Amino acid sequence: MPAAESRSTLIGDRSGWADADGLGLEQGRLMQAVLRMAVMAAGSSIGIGLLVLWLVHPVMSGAQRWMLLWPVGLAAAGLLQLLDVLRSLGWPLARLAQPAVRWRLIGHSMLTGLMFAGISVFIYPQVDAERRYLLGMIACAAIPIGAMAGAPLRWGGMGWTLVTSAGVLLGVLQIDGLVRDVSVPLTLLMAVLVMVSLNAIGRSVRHRLQAEATARRERHALDLLLRDFEHHADDWLWETDARGRLRRISSRMAQALGVSDAHLLIGRVLIELLRDAEGSDQLARHLSEPEPFRALALRLPSRQLLQTAWQHWTVSGVPLLDAEARIVSWRGVVRDVTLLREQSRELQRLAHTDVLTGLANRHVMQRRCAEAVARCHVAVAGRPAEASALPPSPMLTLCLLDLDNFKEVNDTLGHAVGDRLLREVAGRLSACVACFGDPAAHVLARLGGDEFALLIDRPHPVAEREAMAQALLQALRPVWQDEQAAVDVRASLGVASWDVLHPDADRLFQDADLALYAAKAAGRDVARTFDAPMRAELMRRRGLVRDLGLLLHAPTGEQAEAGRLMLHYQPQFDLADGRLSGAEALLRWRHPVRGWISPAEFVPLAEEHGLIVPLGEWVLHRACQEAAGWPEPLRLAVNLSALQLRGDGLIDSVRSALAGAGLPAERLELEVTETVLMQDARRAREQLHALRLLGVSIALDDFGTGYSSLAQLAELPVDLLKIDRSFVAALGEAGPRAQQAEAIVRLIVQLGQATGMATLAEGVETPAQREALRLCGCERLQGYLLGRPLESGLLRERMRLSSSAAPLSLPT
Repeated sequence: MPAAESRSTLIGDRSGWADADGLGLEQGRLMQAVLRMAVMAAGSSIGIGLLVLWLVHPVMSGAQRWMLLWPVGLAAAGLLQLLDVLRSLGWPLARLAQPAVRWRLIGHSMLTGLMFAGISVFIYPQVDAERRYLLGMIACAAIPIGAMAGAPLRWGGMGWTLVTSAGVLLGVLQIDGLVRDVSVPLTLLMAVLVMVSLNAIGRSVRHRLQAEATARRERHALDLLLRDFEHHADDWLWETDARGRLRRISSRMAQALGVSDAHLLIGRVLIELLRDAEGSDQLARHLSEPEPFRALALRLPSRQLLQTAWQHWTVSGVPLLDAEARIVSWRGVVRDVTLLREQSRELQRLAHTDVLTGLANRHVMQRRCAEAVARCHVAVAGRPAEASALPPSPMLTLCLLDLDNFKEVNDTLGHAVGDRLLREVAGRLSACVACFGDPAAHVLARLGGDEFALLIDRPHPVAEREAMAQALLQALRPVWQDEQAAVDVRASLGVASWDVLHPDADRLFQDADLALYAAKAAGRDVARTFDAPMRAELMRRRGLVRDLGLLLHAPTGEQAEAGRLMLHYQPQFDLADGRLSGAEALLRWRHPVRGWISPAEFVPLAEEHGLIVPLGEWVLHRACQEAAGWPEPLRLAVNLSALQLRGDGLIDSVRSALAGAGLPAERLELEVTETVLMQDARRAREQLHALRLLGVSIALDDFGTGYSSLAQLAELPVDLLKIDRSFVAALGEAGPRAQQAEAIVRLIVQLGQATGMATLAEGVETPAQREALRLCGCERLQGYLLGRPLESGLLRERMRLSSSAAPLSLPT
């Protein structure tokens, strides 16, 4: 019977087959299935041959005995097929897929078919009716059975059907009568039906094999993806049976459990492996219930050489259920979130800690202060009416501390030294606060920059509050010795205690800030406690800021017309000939309600509240306009603030002021201080060179009080050195101080002469100072002795009068 396979069956429809290697493997698997069916087919051929031989042997005599060779040949062909099939079953798939194997099996199929056809052609017509009936029954069974055995193979099944059906027809046609007339059409019908069935079965088998091949490739791809997932993803895969025994476990999960080979854990109970983990009881409960769970947190001891002693996992699982909703197995993932937890804790720490000093940050201080104020309100509200008065001892105190002259440390020694100083201050303050008692009742924080805060969240006597403030200041007074320099650390301290007038923490912060401002105004290295007059001062300062802002936004000219913002000009004289050579523009403010406001008061307010740049631009434009109308072409000196010098619009502003007033650039002299140059030397140098290209001159104000070096000075386009009034004030006196001041002035004058810079002394108030400056070689003077600041109109009138009479000269 047929047991062979045809190549055309395998390649007749190649859709669904991936490539040549995949096709060969599938052909080999198909051949394995066909070979197993061929064993039964070969056995059937042997049995049919022996059965036919037994039936016809008694009736074959004489010349007919040669016909017995056909059943003998059928049995022999079946035996040969059986031996060949049994030998081939052990071959590898690649060898079974070779064409020689297929064609050999097709040969076996055709040989057994020819032997069966010979029985039908030669023996069937020669026997009696009873044996014909039996041979017909055998043929009716053998033809479809053999065809079905070769159904997966197109030519194997169809070849068997065609050969055996043709033999039956030839045998039937040799007899006469009704048997022939009925058997011929029935045989043809059976052959057609069998071949149609073979075609349908062949297509079905091919489709099934293609589907199996596709599924096998998908499983292979999935295995590759899973292996890649296990090696590179953060999640680890696991699978257990219904009793919780591991069927599959990621190698990375096994390593996390301290086992190098994951296969050693197969069959182990998952819960037993995690018995020392916090949360394993919840995991066991979930695994006993037919419901999926997600992100169950586990905390277990680290079994690897990790930086942390504990690992943190999240476990998720999905049960596979049978038809009766019973658990068949569990599949899930584990994610190691140890690093995520560490990062989360670090983010929490950074969100609540000042990175530089390790103290609490502004956010923590504001939150703790708000909570404390709320508790105080609740405590007071809960008291009886007769006890509603506040206790003599404060319930809550906030201290704000600001380092004195910290900016100079940054500017002169660098930010690295400044950072080390802040850490030193934090350490000293922490040690001091630790002596105050309960650490939970004291919150020390760095608010930013050089500003620190201490919250005392407990009832305490006023005397203790004052003692604590002094202790904080005293802790900072010892000189701090750095690798580069010794720094005298001092601070100003503002103190505010809560009372019922503080509705929230912002008000308490505001009052402490007012006290801090008062401490700085009192001379620094002192502590001040908030009182009511400070709030009145705050309201006054706010009013000044508001009014100043309104003035700067008013149309140009209205400020002077209303007698509010105006410029006065202090004359400058050449010492050699005593002639008036220029004037410095000085800003004045006459408030309509408060009267004259000192520049020492409103200029710092403008700097604090972002008004200094528009204020400086107003001064520049106004001064240029007024100087353009002077009868004499005197030099005009205008001060620049630090923010103006660092800003991007300075050059355009100067160009616009000169063009708008029609003032020649050589008449404008812009003054900057040494401190401004030190803050951003590169930016200052670029701006000053750009100003020089416009034609204006540059003066270095308050020279001698800063920290600029000769190398820096040589790189700057400076035309004039203004000797600070502190040196001038000491001239003309007796004693070492005067001698030292004179020596410094001489050095400045000699420096100016050596570098081609003019020198001007400001703050000259006595004839002795004027004479000392003349002896030192100073070129120009400015001060009350020579002339007080004048309004532009008065200065213009004096110039006009002097030009009509005698030149305006240095007063004697």
